[in-house]
Amino acid sequence: MRATSTRWVVPALFAVAAVLTALGAGRQVSHALAHPDARMVLEAVYSSLRALIAAAFALLTVGRKPAHRRARNPVPFIACALAMGISVFFRSPPAGTPEALEVLGEAVAAASCALLAVSVFSLGRCFGVLPEARGLVTSGAYKVVRHPLYATEIAAFVGLAIAAPVLANALLLIVLVGAQRVRMRFEEQALTEAFPEYERYARTVPALIPAPRALVTRGRAFAQVLTGKPKPAPDPSRS
Repeated sequence: MRATSTRWVVPALFAVAAVLTALGAGRQVSHALAHPDARMVLEAVYSSLRALIAAAFALLTVGRKPAHRRARNPVPFIACALAMGISVFFRSPPAGTPEALEVLGEAVAAASCALLAVSVFSLGRCFGVLPEARGLVTSGAYKVVRHPLYATEIAAFVGLAIAAPVLANALLLIVLVGAQRVRMRFEEQALTEAFPEYERYARTVPALIPAPRALVTRGRAFAQVLTGKPKPAPDPSRS
């Protein structure tokens, strides 16, 4: 009975976060409709994507795969808490911030958040808050980098820091990168112990920054999907 009730704690917390984020996104959308300038629209898009991601977290943690080994070390717990709570302390753009800088930062944040959503759905029910091995995913966004969730979240906060270029945000960004690096280290250790093939995967796929060749390949594949063009058949004369 206790295990069953504990299993619903994480989905319930994410559901509450999704509701609160959706309420904030609703206010941003209302502001954007009343004042439809580029910055307000981008803020509304970013907030809406965050709400979508929080809802996805709540759904994906219901009936997810069990961890091969539970995380017991307090260090990843602290790193996870820092990474997830840092948005609360991020400052808004101060008075006098150039509008072009705000628009650029919000555009980076919104684009990164869209990629974060893609990464979440690539991970599916292997998603975990703590660095625990719940399954080995090497498809989708995980073909490009080993940690697309962390990479896109860092990129989103880089965008927010560009939009609000104050010292406090720069320091918070450094803390976020450090926390994500800690989570990555423990996650890779757990995956290597659970899946021996992960070591080979880690040697061929970069951790956070995608290789240009991988971006070109994925871009071509995405363009083929959009245009409906079939993948060209291999030339038998070259086999």
